[in-house]
Amino acid sequence: MIERQPEISVVVPCFNEEANVAALAERLFDATDEAGLPTEIVFVDDGSTDGTWAAIERCHEEWGDRVVGVKHKRNSGIPAAWQSGVDAAKGRYTCFLDADLQHPPEEVVTLYRSLLRSRADMVQGTRSSIERLRDSRMLFSRVLNLLLNIAFRTWATDSKSGFVLAPHRVLEDVLSYRGRYRYFQTFISVAAKSKGYEVLEVETLFQSRYAGTSFLSGKAWWVSLGALADFPRALIEFGRKRAPYSASIAPKSYPLPRARHPYRGRRRLRFEAYFATTPLHKWKITRRTRDLYLELKQTEQWSRGALEELQLTKLQRLLQHAYSHVPYYRDAFDEADVHPEEITSIDDLRRLPLLEKDQVRKKLYFHLFADTHRKRDMLRITTSGSTGEPFTTYGDRYQLEMRFATTLRSLEWTGWRFGDRQARLWHQTLGMSKSQVIRERTDAWFMRRLFVPAFEFTPETIEQYVDRIRRFKPVLVDGYAESLNFLATYVRDGGNPGFSPRAMVSSAQMLPDNVRDLIEEAFQTRVFDKYGSREFSGIAYTCELSRDHHVMDESYVVELLTDGRPTEPGEVGEILVTDLNNFSVPLIRYRIGDLAVAVDESEACACGRHFSRVGRIEGRTQAIVHCADGTWLPGALFLHFFKEHEYAIRHFQVHQETPGEITLKVVKNRQFSEAAMREILEELGRYTGSKTRIDVEFVEEIPLVRTGKRSPVVSTVDEDFQEVSSRKVRSLV
Repeated sequence: MIERQPEISVVVPCFNEEANVAALAERLFDATDEAGLPTEIVFVDDGSTDGTWAAIERCHEEWGDRVVGVKHKRNSGIPAAWQSGVDAAKGRYTCFLDADLQHPPEEVVTLYRSLLRSRADMVQGTRSSIERLRDSRMLFSRVLNLLLNIAFRTWATDSKSGFVLAPHRVLEDVLSYRGRYRYFQTFISVAAKSKGYEVLEVETLFQSRYAGTSFLSGKAWWVSLGALADFPRALIEFGRKRAPYSASIAPKSYPLPRARHPYRGRRRLRFEAYFATTPLHKWKITRRTRDLYLELKQTEQWSRGALEELQLTKLQRLLQHAYSHVPYYRDAFDEADVHPEEITSIDDLRRLPLLEKDQVRKKLYFHLFADTHRKRDMLRITTSGSTGEPFTTYGDRYQLEMRFATTLRSLEWTGWRFGDRQARLWHQTLGMSKSQVIRERTDAWFMRRLFVPAFEFTPETIEQYVDRIRRFKPVLVDGYAESLNFLATYVRDGGNPGFSPRAMVSSAQMLPDNVRDLIEEAFQTRVFDKYGSREFSGIAYTCELSRDHHVMDESYVVELLTDGRPTEPGEVGEILVTDLNNFSVPLIRYRIGDLAVAVDESEACACGRHFSRVGRIEGRTQAIVHCADGTWLPGALFLHFFKEHEYAIRHFQVHQETPGEITLKVVKNRQFSEAAMREILEELGRYTGSKTRIDVEFVEEIPLVRTGKRSPVVSTVDEDFQEVSSRKVRSLV
């Protein structure tokens, strides 16, 4: 009896192999027991007409649960037998082995050891010429292999060999093909490579058959013709190599139908022209983004169950890749005593350690780069860091393409359509090289996008920029929350914008409800919020009917953590992000440094979308204020609070170096008075507690950072949020 999970499941299709079953089991178990590898055999009787099933039953009686039998009522072919075997297998690794003993069972150990040494995704036993008959079958095999190499641009020596071993989920994925094939086994290697898996060939012995009859006997020509007839279908499905994350955006249970194009007429022509010319104006993004966008338009309508299955499929693929190809994660998994095969639900992700920004800084180049990365497909991503310490990571081509496709889909939630005018209160070319500047400006022309430099907004320049926006007549205005608030304040104080966009989108900063209300009232439009970061771009977006943020589940797993446990609805938690698309520098359970309110997800959003959701973004973990009584305040509280006192305070910034003490920097507004300041401090003290010391420093200006943002809280207190989150949090809401 096997007392623990088998390390290897060997799937053996059988058709009239009565004479070989017992010998195969004995030889295989002798070899794997000597190697210390817990192994099970899954015999699949594929409609045999001899005593094969009885032989399998005798093996089960002798070896107990180490032998599993699956019986087909009729002969369905090798791929169907493989699928039945994979469904029944329990091992971490699965091996396909013919029952004819031509591949010696002992070579299973060879394949297993080769896989571990190489860190490939799949190993394939190539048939050695030793003992191999040089007959017509060998000739057909080599001709077919040559055709496969030419058609699929591979350099395999025996690509149609069905003697393969891989992690269980890899073979599950490889078998999730969509076409109908006579002899899919011919394409198992190219199918794996088309999904981005690395296939390692290992030469193994290939011996003569001494018992039973091959299904090829007398019909090798017919089988070869059948395999050739499968070529056109295989070229369509497997002819373009893709990475494992993009092999299928949809799991097998929810196949995507042919995508319906959302645009017609001139909009469609502009849309197609844009993506046909992407190399000229979009950095690292190809025409594939168009297809990803069309697929995302369909997954947007999926049920919660379908989205969760998609997330889990992509997560398992990412974890297997990270364990096999990224040294940092291999060590982290081993230290946590977790194997990727053990992650069978999204909740299991909590078994893995958190990834700190300091770990990324220290280990990026030598431990977090996948050994399969291609530098020409990667883009360096840098931030100044919320504490002023620079932070660098890398995105790969597919991640960047998914980011852009997701952004397009989410912008359409606002009522914007491709080709509509858009004004961005942003920094268009800050920190870009000359070639990037050219691409960015070309892209803006294609997208009909006007850039307005957010960091140049002042009372003296506001009329000039409002006039530019007015003349442009945008359908959509997006930018920093602070910039949108500046415009709304201008309108509230009597300014006439002369434009009313269909929607506004806030991003890159917290958007308090009272600020959103002011903007919506000033422009008589709906304000949407985008939550994202430089590392990931848009992670979650609000919709047209709710202020909750919909997580882009096709791309990210977002967790909220409080005191080391999942955050309860209504609580504030720390955001953890797992990027399902970046296989070059995977970020798994990454502490992005932000806080958000958890929401009750027992009912779907009124908009009808079934994405997971988070509530109000509460600011940075580094921007919490530690009060003298042990409680803490999120940075968003101060934005809410001081919005009600704009008559006296134009700008503010809270500084904290020591728990229980804060310095409030204040830029006076026109109605400032000492009496008003006393009232403000008295009211603020209700939240900080009477024991918290508040020093006020009046300044002429609180400068924006280079990107046009202004942080409400600057803290140098070195405390981990998970260690303080169990304390009481105060909130205005």
